[in-house]
Amino acid sequence: MRVPRSTLTLAIVLLFLSAPLAQAAPPESGESTTIEANAVWTEAATMNGHLTVTNGATLTIQSDIIMQPGSSITVDEGATLLMDNGSLMSEELNSGLLVNSMSANLNLNFGDLAETGVVQLLFDHEITTGETGWFNITMGNTTVDARGSDTVQFDAPLDATNLTVTFDAYYFTPTYLLQAQAIYGGGNVETLQAPDIIANNAPLYWFQSGFDLTVNGHFDALNSELKGANLSCSMACSFSDTELTGSAPIHVADATSISVINSIITGSRTDEDIILHDQASITYTNTVGTGGTTDAWIRLLSERVLQTNIPNGSLDIYDMGWSASDWNDLTDENGNIVLVPGLATNEHKRIVEWMDGDGVEHQEDATITLSITSNWGTFSTTVDAPTTSVGIINVDLPLVSVTEISPETTVATVNRSIGLMITVENSGTADATANFRCYVDGEDADTAPSTITASLAAGEVKDIPVTWYVYADGSQTLTCKPFLPVALNEVANEVANLDGAASDPVVWTYAEETEDAPLIIWAVAIAGFLALALWIASQRRQQEKEYSSHPIQSQREDEQKVHPEKNDSAEAEEDEPSQAEVEETEEESTESVYEQQPEDED
Repeated sequence: MRVPRSTLTLAIVLLFLSAPLAQAAPPESGESTTIEANAVWTEAATMNGHLTVTNGATLTIQSDIIMQPGSSITVDEGATLLMDNGSLMSEELNSGLLVNSMSANLNLNFGDLAETGVVQLLFDHEITTGETGWFNITMGNTTVDARGSDTVQFDAPLDATNLTVTFDAYYFTPTYLLQAQAIYGGGNVETLQAPDIIANNAPLYWFQSGFDLTVNGHFDALNSELKGANLSCSMACSFSDTELTGSAPIHVADATSISVINSIITGSRTDEDIILHDQASITYTNTVGTGGTTDAWIRLLSERVLQTNIPNGSLDIYDMGWSASDWNDLTDENGNIVLVPGLATNEHKRIVEWMDGDGVEHQEDATITLSITSNWGTFSTTVDAPTTSVGIINVDLPLVSVTEISPETTVATVNRSIGLMITVENSGTADATANFRCYVDGEDADTAPSTITASLAAGEVKDIPVTWYVYADGSQTLTCKPFLPVALNEVANEVANLDGAASDPVVWTYAEETEDAPLIIWAVAIAGFLALALWIASQRRQQEKEYSSHPIQSQREDEQKVHPEKNDSAEAEEDEPSQAEVEETEEESTESVYEQQPEDED
């Protein structure tokens, strides 16, 4: 594409021409040369070799240069290559139109060659018959099944008639049309190469480049043309009113820039015209790209690395990259992970931004959830996936500590408990239900409860009452600290102050025994014996009363009144007590004095 030079272009050129210029020529015999001072090429030439523009020098190309295969131009850092109404053109390039779709079509016109002839289409490979699908090609009223061959042909008029070829293909292997030939007049051939064929929904792909153009400095192309270049920009490249054919993809290095304005890019060798690496920037205005399935540009990260504050943390990844991939992963023992390495097989996961062939910009809608679960709670965060090669994700965590222990007394009795107040704090940024335990000289203390649990909001301070028991005398200091779950061991210093806090020393002593204590014990014992004796006496008196009221005793008394003579014999018998009475008398003599009281004292 050529357009008249603008006033701005002329001003830029005049600026470069204001410095002394050398009339250098491109290498012709495969040699390597350098340009160390400003130079301009104004004559058409063929370049065969390797040229380097060094720091401080500017090469201006204002002519058509044919680049031989394998040649190269390198622009060093601090150097400039300026193309103004010039061209760098590679010959003998292999390219093709991607036609295995249901909507591809071609417009062919070979000129006025003959009334009729044969049109032959050549593909890059034989279209196999065993693959599922179909591959039908139609010209005019004729449809041909292309399976089983790498060529198809049609009878067609060759008198400057516009010929339309349509494809109806359901075939998974990429298939490229390399050329179309018109055969007429007994063997004459006119050939249209793929770049010269007008195609719709059949993007042009170049299978290899013809020469290398490596820009480590600045490259500006104005009203110019590049064909078959393998182009990379490591500093800054700009294209205005320029046509690039078979010179894509253009690689733009991290932290550099590219500007493409009012230009045309066709024939990319990949699925994108421009590849922005990592944080490269782009200005893309009023430009036509290869189109179709080929993106105008993409942003491709060299890799996707995450740095987090959670070792062995759980990762849930959703909708990552151009393909919106989902998966789960874990961070390593340092909290880091290479989420997507820089491999060709996972490039789709590293594309974070792109402009499609229709000029519509897209950006991945990926999220990452990082979490760690413990009996203190689950701590997690969900963020948009970083769109840089190295991203940082941090989870809000609690920071739990014991700040003070206040016993109710500093002197206590062994085997008895004292109360104390433990002050705990969460100075972190996440809520937690934390546990605490107390120790004496590194051993578990006897506290109630033994494990102290407190729900602490971020920034909250609480006082917790605790009971402390000790079973030996001496001075003891109670230390209390967070009781960390195993799941949080890797982030121990991030979630807890494990030094804890210590109480003032508490002196524990046994209770004192006074001298009056034995007398009290004896007094209690004597009182107990006396009470028992009184109870026994009371029971005996009761039994005697019951005996005196017995019917047999009353009968004896009546008989004495009626037969007084029997009284004497009875009295005589009473004068000589029986052996049983003697034994009973002996037993009564041993009874308590309280039992010998007269009955009328009751």
